[in-house]
Amino acid sequence: MKLYKALKFKKNLIGDITKLKEEIKEKNSYLEGSKNGENFDSTDAYEKLLTKINELVGLKYAINAANQEIQSKIFLLGELKALIAFWKEVSVVEGAQMVGYGDKISNYCIHFDENQRNEIIEKFQKQVDALQDELDEYNYETEIEWESPEEILTDEEIAAREADSDCCDDCSECCK
Repeated sequence: MKLYKALKFKKNLIGDITKLKEEIKEKNSYLEGSKNGENFDSTDAYEKLLTKINELVGLKYAINAANQEIQSKIFLLGELKALIAFWKEVSVVEGAQMVGYGDKISNYCIHFDENQRNEIIEKFQKQVDALQDELDEYNYETEIEWESPEEILTDEEIAAREADSDCCDDCSECCK
């Protein structure tokens, strides 16, 4: 599977997981005699939820492994986007301004004017665009290996494993 498809699939899995959690949360308790409540199977939804989470874990692992060689670029992209958001919030109010509801006028001074701030944002945005193009290309070219994930065990599976491990202190005698 190509990395870009894996990323889309990951987004869809996260949406499915969120939906299942919401359904279980909202429909687990219902008024007696309610047809909608009786028609919803929380146990089935829970099993589907665990399956989807297991799928997501395996997919995240495969994506992470595929991204190792470009991880620093991914981190840089995140930090550049954060810097852009920061600079968009930096105040460039300058000069005499009315403050509050009174007649008080305050004079504001700045270190970076609006043009300087916008130039900084534009510079970072160009870097973001270039990095994003590079990452998009990598995502379209890179194949990932997606193996079965570690599984979240049901209560029955946990009990069975505990029973198997409790047979004796020295399994060389009974588990041959």
